[in-house]
Amino acid sequence: MSGARIEIRSLSKSFDHGESRLDVLRDIALDVAAGEMVAVVGSSGAGKSTLLHLLGTLDRPSSGQVLYDGVDTARLPASELARFRNHTIGFVFQFHHLLPEFTAEENCAMPALIAGVARTQAITRARALLERVGLGHRLTHRPGELSGGEQQRVALGRALIMEPRALLADEPTGNLDTRTSEDIHALIVELNRERQMTMIVVTHNADFAARLPRRVRMVDGTVVEADA
Repeated sequence: MSGARIEIRSLSKSFDHGESRLDVLRDIALDVAAGEMVAVVGSSGAGKSTLLHLLGTLDRPSSGQVLYDGVDTARLPASELARFRNHTIGFVFQFHHLLPEFTAEENCAMPALIAGVARTQAITRARALLERVGLGHRLTHRPGELSGGEQQRVALGRALIMEPRALLADEPTGNLDTRTSEDIHALIVELNRERQMTMIVVTHNADFAARLPRRVRMVDGTVVEADA
């Protein structure tokens, strides 16, 4: 399946604090082609994570639109939006958020199990993905028995289990050492090439950003530079 085309139209997000208002995102416009890989860079507080949350439908904009292949996600009913998110978007965060009581293969399979996929099928998918990300020998280990890099590989497999058309990553190697970070960066690039998913990656890592075909810079809630 090809990646999703993402269109951002006049996107703004504000939060009210008593009588004051905090404008976190201001009138952002950006197009991401199907299968494209984009790095979003900028200083802390620029609005990068807020943008990613809106793209992932984890929050709703104050105004503007996020369209996936022309579908305005803000107009979807809650139940339909949840299904859309589960089937279309994969997430990788700085903190892996693995469930400590479950094994690597169970954590990887969790989105498929939630979606109603039969356990046998979900575990089979999870094992194949964990093999792909280099964890075939750690299938039955729990998070506490895995290194930080291994846990993030499980999280990456979990993000891919539903074969999403878009992958959103927020500082996916922010807590990892340099060598492990480089390994994860290389794996993410390889997976983009293999699966043709659209990928948007928020990162402070200049070397990783430089490896991606396109970089978008944010300052104070706006996109001030986009280079291809």
